[in-house]
Amino acid sequence: MSGSPSAAADFCRFLRTPELPELGAGPRDRVTAARELDRQLAEWFARNGTEPGTALRLRALALLYHDQHDPAHDIVQDLTDRDSALIHAMLHRREPDYWNAQYWFRRTSEHPVYLRLGDRLKSLPARPEDAEVARKLTLPGAFDPFAFVELCEQVARQPANDPAVTWLRQVQQAEFETVAEHLLSA
Repeated sequence: MSGSPSAAADFCRFLRTPELPELGAGPRDRVTAARELDRQLAEWFARNGTEPGTALRLRALALLYHDQHDPAHDIVQDLTDRDSALIHAMLHRREPDYWNAQYWFRRTSEHPVYLRLGDRLKSLPARPEDAEVARKLTLPGAFDPFAFVELCEQVARQPANDPAVTWLRQVQQAEFETVAEHLLSA
């Protein structure tokens, strides 16, 4: 079941918190502590027959989603594949360490997640301003992670309820979900 679309949807539901992850480090209220998250993940992986390498990367993604940056970094820092580099880049973008995020995004070269995410962004914009930003993020058709890093840096000092920040958090949510879907379909 671990490679099925239903497994990916189930994992994304499992991952969700009442509030979307912040563009920065957080922490948010009502995220799951690393130890409890590890316990829940182990149960989910066993129930779904998740392959160990996939489980490791999904664990890093889940820890990052729940603002557990250090344990997520401990996992991805020594892995050399593109999927791990992508999670590593996302982690540094949220720290925020924008230069380091861009370094890791360069190591993900044309990752298949970017095409899927580029398609997915077309359904996200709610305001005309968001539609224009979506076009900038997907000008070549695929999602541009470097443009997203720049936008996150531009709004870093804006309040969390700023409409641009809110929309970018939705983009980041779509990114998390698309990475999980990719990992579970590999």
